[in-house]
Amino acid sequence: MLYNKKQRYGMKKILIKRMTAGMLMMVMLWTGTVNAYALETEENGETVESIETLSEETESETVEPAAAIETEAEEGVLRENSFRYQDGEWVPEERAYYANGFEPWSFVNGNWINSFGDAIPGALAKGIDVSYIQKNIDWEAVLLSDVDYAIIRCGYGNNFASQDDSYWKRNADECTRLDIPFGVYIYSYAMDVEEARSEAEHVLRLVEGYDLTLPIYYDLEDSRFTGTLSNTEIADIAEVFCNTIEGAGYEVGIYANLDWFENKLTDSRFDQWQKWIAQYNYRCSYPGSYAMWQCTASGVVDGIDNAVDLNFAFMEVPARAKNVQRFVERLYNLILGREADRPGLRDWKWRLLNQEETGAEVARGFIMSQEFMDRGLTDEEYVEVLYQTCFNRSADSDGKAYWMKRLGSRLSREYVLHGFIESQEFTDICASYDIIRGNTELSDVLDLNPDMTLFVYRNYNQFLGREPDAEGLPYWVRQLAEGQSSPREVAHGFVFSEEVMSKNLSDEEYVKVLYRGIFDREADPDGLADWTNRLSQGQSREEIFDGFANSAEFLRLVQSFGL
Repeated sequence: MLYNKKQRYGMKKILIKRMTAGMLMMVMLWTGTVNAYALETEENGETVESIETLSEETESETVEPAAAIETEAEEGVLRENSFRYQDGEWVPEERAYYANGFEPWSFVNGNWINSFGDAIPGALAKGIDVSYIQKNIDWEAVLLSDVDYAIIRCGYGNNFASQDDSYWKRNADECTRLDIPFGVYIYSYAMDVEEARSEAEHVLRLVEGYDLTLPIYYDLEDSRFTGTLSNTEIADIAEVFCNTIEGAGYEVGIYANLDWFENKLTDSRFDQWQKWIAQYNYRCSYPGSYAMWQCTASGVVDGIDNAVDLNFAFMEVPARAKNVQRFVERLYNLILGREADRPGLRDWKWRLLNQEETGAEVARGFIMSQEFMDRGLTDEEYVEVLYQTCFNRSADSDGKAYWMKRLGSRLSREYVLHGFIESQEFTDICASYDIIRGNTELSDVLDLNPDMTLFVYRNYNQFLGREPDAEGLPYWVRQLAEGQSSPREVAHGFVFSEEVMSKNLSDEEYVKVLYRGIFDREADPDGLADWTNRLSQGQSREEIFDGFANSAEFLRLVQSFGL
């Protein structure tokens, strides 16, 4: 590639700066004046073990001249060197200790825990930061893990295409597709404000078109170049980078290890930017405020074959996908009584995320599943499951009695589920997981007309003294629902049915049946004597029925069923 005079001069200037910084670094190493980041602290109780190092594969691109993006002439000169890199190779010296089923950095009893199993005060979300080192990440598996967000390396140094992270686009595209909240970081080599501006332009070129939910972080950790500058010079560089990023409408933050924040990034200008602090320990000992803590470089996460940096956020992280996942996991636990299997979790989660189904429909899918039915729960146990699932509490005695009466009156379990799902309590639960509640549809004539069903069921009990038959109950309910019969006519149909007539009731027994069926009470002595006397004096049973059915008591009974 041909360069004009100005470009050649600028690149020569960069090379001179790099060589000068390298020579200065050698002098500092020789004299022993370098402040190294100490992984081993007296508070560090974790197992230290070296892991295999990886190096990034080079990547060539055809660059449009109009983009003003040049391949750096000194290709291969820039190699990361810091507390976690040595000549471009990632060399974490700390790894989380896994033993006897203990999983550090996980969510236990409502808290994120550290490597000792203690709660991390204020931690709200768990994240990872990734780069070419992790290579082909299975982001769907990451989504199903306990990771809430990701910070993706987009590249390093000046705005050269050759310095884009070779896995940036894939990682950003996958997080976008799966609705995983993500931010960005760039590894800085800046030696002056011009290079800081170029690094900012590098980031802005790559993030164009992506919807970032987390900030862009300026990674200040390179000891061979930026680390040789004065604290004021580093602050000047950070200010230009951050102002450029913020000017483009993005949030910005600073990443560095504890040593740098305490000894290099001391200028008051750093107080205006969000801090992301790396300290590989069981706690972060930085005395000031910070938004994120990078706690280990040796995390274990599903979908990532090698070690990965783990981070905890002390700020709210928009995480709809994770909220949806937790909603589904909750249904597995409360309805099926087990942990979610990966294929099932993924299927239900996709349906909710893609709005193919609502919270109501997914909950119904669990309740109506063969697996749930195979549990063989009693009606009482069934109602208790619905209270826990839809109300997030145990059943109260009155509420349980209400639903048990309906189940005992031949209304279906699906009808009861419908009642729970339509509640404000379930609406609030769905909203807390960023899910649309939606509705479920009933189709059975009994469920569609619950008050009529209860009324007809009562007629069977009071007049026939038995449970409804499978054909009779829906028949009478349909008669009421379609306006073919009134409540009085339904009662008449039962009282003068062949089944009642075949019992050959005495006048007294007949009147007692009417008291129970029409007045919803036992006969009082005077009333019983009056009605039986009328029968003995020649009034027909039809006339006696009319006397009961036209009474205010029967009207009140009918109204109590909403009829």
